Amino acid sequence: MSQSSQLVLHVWPGQWNLPSIDPSCLTAILYLQLAIPGNFCISECTNPDLSPTGQLPFLTHLHNNISPLPPILKYISACLPSEKLPAPDLDSYLNASEKSQQVAWCAHVEANLGDLVMHMFYSLNANWSRLTYTTIANMLPIPQRYYVPARMRESYRPRLEAVQLWNLPGIEQEEEKPHFWEREKLREPTESDRKEKFKRVFEREKVLEKARSSLDKYARLLGEKRYFFSDRPTTIDVYIASHILLLIDAPFPDPLLQTLLKESYPTLTAHARQIHLQAFPATGSNIPLLPPQSYTLRTLIPWPPAKTRKSKPKSKSEDDIRFDRMRWGWIAVAVFTAVFYIAQSGIVEAVRNLDNVDEEGEMLYVDEDEE
Repeated sequence: MSQSSQLVLHVWPGQWNLPSIDPSCLTAILYLQLAIPGNFCISECTNPDLSPTGQLPFLTHLHNNISPLPPILKYISACLPSEKLPAPDLDSYLNASEKSQQVAWCAHVEANLGDLVMHMFYSLNANWSRLTYTTIANMLPIPQRYYVPARMRESYRPRLEAVQLWNLPGIEQEEEKPHFWEREKLREPTESDRKEKFKRVFEREKVLEKARSSLDKYARLLGEKRYFFSDRPTTIDVYIASHILLLIDAPFPDPLLQTLLKESYPTLTAHARQIHLQAFPATGSNIPLLPPQSYTLRTLIPWPPAKTRKSKPKSKSEDDIRFDRMRWGWIAVAVFTAVFYIAQSGIVEAVRNLDNVDEEGEMLYVDEDEE
């Protein structure tokens, strides 16, 4: 594939044996690897401003820049099957009813399972300070690493606050055990302490209940089947697997939902492992990786997002031409009026007189000094 026709997927870098730390980026990678293996390459990117929508992932092909995730999958699935691309559309085997159901399920996954992933990475303080922050900071150059992670966390805050998943009590907010030199100061917990501890337990249980309500639906939909809608992976399989993989593979200091998944939903975890293994078999599955981007002073400036392919200029109608003429005529009249007003009001003459007075004053001052 020539350089100009190369499919390049720009994604957040990977960690923990996963090709990306972002669920949408991981979904795109798994989909392309299952649909068009060996026919695309990855460019690790830590600057979402390069995307036409200001978010990763985005796909570049020919003169097209495609983002976010749904248009990327639609663009790939619209490719005509060929020897190099035998099945670019993972959903081609589904009937109309299954396709409509899948669209609804994918939206459900992005909203609900996506909230749980963001809660684990960005809301729980132990996970944020000891895992997410350090992971993202190590991917960024100086000085971006000092402010971009916090900016990213704040960007997720409104979304998580709306579903009551922001800054809930975590294990790091439990009472710390006193140091040995403080043991003599131990006291019996007060009623207020017991109420606060009960509140922490109650809030964490609310998160677990919210997670169970979504995970139960996915587990029932999967049942004992290998895949959700067919005898082969479809888009919904990739969506769910990418979120589950991040929840079970990231080394969370506070493994709240990780423990729930591994202990209570073995079918979902096994399904996610199967999708990952199918996309990346033991051998011969490495995706070509473009050289890392270089950073200059230009990257410190928040440039507007890259524009998509420019469309050909459209011929203007007579009304548009008349409107343009009227607009330029109005501008010309306004400029002429301003110039005429300045000339007639004596402003220019007053400025000249003021300059002459200043020059005479300077000359007088010089003469006095000479005397």
